[in-house]
Amino acid sequence: MYTMMLVDDDYISREGLRDLIDWDSLGIEITGEAEDGAEALLVARDLRPNIVITDVVMPVMDGIQFVDKLKHEQPAIMVIMISAHQDIQYVKASIKLDAIDYILKPFNREELKQVVAKVVAKLDKERAEKQLKDDVSQYYSGSISSTGLPVIVDFIEKIVGLCSTGQTEALTAEVQHLFITIRQLKMESMLFLTTICSELLIKAIRKAAVHVDSAIAQEVKESLHQFRTMQSPQQIEMFVLEKLLYLEMASNELRNSKSRRIIRDVEGIIHKIYYQNLTIGQLAAEVFMSPGHLQTLFKKETGHTINDYITHVRLKKAQELLKDASIKIYEVANQVGYQDTHYFTKIFKKVVGVNPMEYREKML
Repeated sequence: MYTMMLVDDDYISREGLRDLIDWDSLGIEITGEAEDGAEALLVARDLRPNIVITDVVMPVMDGIQFVDKLKHEQPAIMVIMISAHQDIQYVKASIKLDAIDYILKPFNREELKQVVAKVVAKLDKERAEKQLKDDVSQYYSGSISSTGLPVIVDFIEKIVGLCSTGQTEALTAEVQHLFITIRQLKMESMLFLTTICSELLIKAIRKAAVHVDSAIAQEVKESLHQFRTMQSPQQIEMFVLEKLLYLEMASNELRNSKSRRIIRDVEGIIHKIYYQNLTIGQLAAEVFMSPGHLQTLFKKETGHTINDYITHVRLKKAQELLKDASIKIYEVANQVGYQDTHYFTKIFKKVVGVNPMEYREKML
C-alpha cells in the first residue's frame, strides 16, 4: 500500500479527488491533506507520503514552490500537478521539477487513473528492485550475480504490464521465458522463487482489481498461501501461470461485457440525436473514451465504422419519412441530419440503390 497526500486550497476539489477513484483498489491510502504549499510542506515532513497530488495556484506558497522545496527534502517522492490554468510556464516548471504529469482541471476519472497507474508502476518497480536486492543479499550473497536481478525485475514488470490486456499468448510466453531465464541464471532457490512469484501475483491482482469481480481477485490473493506447500520450481511455474490466466480470463469476460455496454450506449445516443451534426469526438466524450479507442472498439464489436452506423440510422429514418408524400425531399434530408439535399440524394442512392424520389414512388 502506498500513501498519498492531496494539496489544494479548494475543499471541493480535494473532496472530488478523494471520491473520484477507488484508491484502495490501486493500493493507495490518502493519509494527509493541506490547503496551501506551506502547510503541505509541514504535513509532508511528518507523513513522508509516496505520492503527492498538488494544485499549482494556491495562496501563501504555490504548488511550484512547494514541490521545489519538497523535492530537495524527499527526492524520491512522486508528484502529480493539477491546475485549471493551461499556462506554459507552469508546465515547464512542472517538467523541471520532475513531476510525473500535469493535468488540467476539470479532469475525468479515466485520465486520473491512467496517470496514477503510471506512478504506481514506477513505485512498484523501485520497490521490486530493492526487495530483490535485499533478498539476494540476505539469502544468496556470493552465490548469485547481482547482474541477474534487473533482468528478473524487467521480466516481472513486463508480465504485469501484459496482465488484463487480452494478450493471453504473449502473457504465457513471457511467464515461460521468465522461468527459463531463472534456470539459466541458477536462481531456482524455492525461497527466492516464492518471494518473486508472490510479488508478481500481488501486482497482477492489483492491476486486475479494476477489471475483474472483487471476489475473483480475493480468491487469487487467498491462494498465495499454497506457495508454502510447493516442492519444486516446476510447481511454482505452473501455479503462477494458472493464476495469471485465471485473472486474464475473468478480465477478458468483464472487458467484453463493458465493451458491449459502451457500444450499446453509443448506438442509443446515435438513435436519439441522429439528426444533429454528430461527431466521433462528441460521442467519445459521452462515454469517456478517446475518439481513436472508441472507433476501434466500435468496429471490433459491430463490424461497422461509427460513420457508417450513423448513415445507416439516418437512412432508415429517411425511408420511413419518404412514405409520407406531404414531406418534401429536402425536408426529409434536413430532418435526418443532411443540410445538403444533393449529398443526401447521392448517399441514399449509394446505400439503398435508388434515389429518394424513386424510393417514394415505389412505396406509394
